Amino acid sequence: MRKILLYILALFIWSCQSTGGEAIEVQETPVEASAARRTTTLDSLNDIIRYAPNDMEALEARAEVYLRQQNLKYAAADVAAVLQLDSSRTKALELWGDISFSTNQTRLSRDAWQKCMAEDPDNVPCRLKMAELYHIVTEFEKSAELVDEVIEMDRSNPEAHFLKGLLMRDAVGDTTRALEWFQKAIDLDPEYIAALDMCGVLYSALGDPLAVAYFNRLVELQPQNRIALYNRGMFHLGAEDWNRALEDFTTCTQLDPDDIESWFNLGYIHLQLQLYPEARGYFNTALRIQPVNHRALYARGYCFELLGDINNAESDYREALSYNPNHEGSKQGMQRMQIARAQVDQ
Repeated sequence: MRKILLYILALFIWSCQSTGGEAIEVQETPVEASAARRTTTLDSLNDIIRYAPNDMEALEARAEVYLRQQNLKYAAADVAAVLQLDSSRTKALELWGDISFSTNQTRLSRDAWQKCMAEDPDNVPCRLKMAELYHIVTEFEKSAELVDEVIEMDRSNPEAHFLKGLLMRDAVGDTTRALEWFQKAIDLDPEYIAALDMCGVLYSALGDPLAVAYFNRLVELQPQNRIALYNRGMFHLGAEDWNRALEDFTTCTQLDPDDIESWFNLGYIHLQLQLYPEARGYFNTALRIQPVNHRALYARGYCFELLGDINNAESDYREALSYNPNHEGSKQGMQRMQIARAQVDQ
């Protein structure tokens, strides 16, 4: 079962590639249906279905590949073919719910997963997905009931523990208990990206250095996970650990040269280090990426001010205020420029 759908919205930021399976040699004779269990490569599944067009297991496996590739039209076609052959097939119902969820048709998702549970009262994947859907629409009691059922059925299910943590956070507002459930999910699956990220973010919000351990684990598992690197950098920035923050934000800009927030943070850190020309350079980069940005304009204006360039400082403060007339920093900057000009004129 794929990781929690909720995390796909937020983060599936990081990966939607198909997973390769063991390749099989294609024969010039009909392929057994069980071959679908041995491969998830699209070409091999196409060969299976070419010889056995009603192979429901192969059609479902191919639909999963299409779904991971976000090829929803083809995924829907394969699942529809399965349901036409057997409308009670639970795997196809689960996938139909996934496809509907991906296209924001949550009522169809609900109907598919509810039918899946009706056909198989012990079906865990459909229960968890239905619980998550209830969580998203803030029907927390219904979500909790399904999550508790799954935990009772399978106490080693990490996704159920993760969802329990989300309920503790969102329905109960208890961060401590939420962290306990997220940690249980990690204990059950040490590579559970969503749970590791959630612990890192929550501990970071609490100012707890434990956050770094979770971000480190995320980066260990996914060295190009820019969100984890950025969040770790933000924790270091808050702790005024400038060197580590610089390292993380620099890596972020290497992974994504248009990461405006990392460029801005690099400028901010250099401001704190009183390296004003360097800071101005980073703010210049941020403004090349997004010219209409009052924060970067204000920050660059402040660099100009500290470097004694009153004209450019005033220009940036004025432009920042044109985009955000209520920006207090730019207002104060303009006042300082007026005082500086008055002193020059005396």
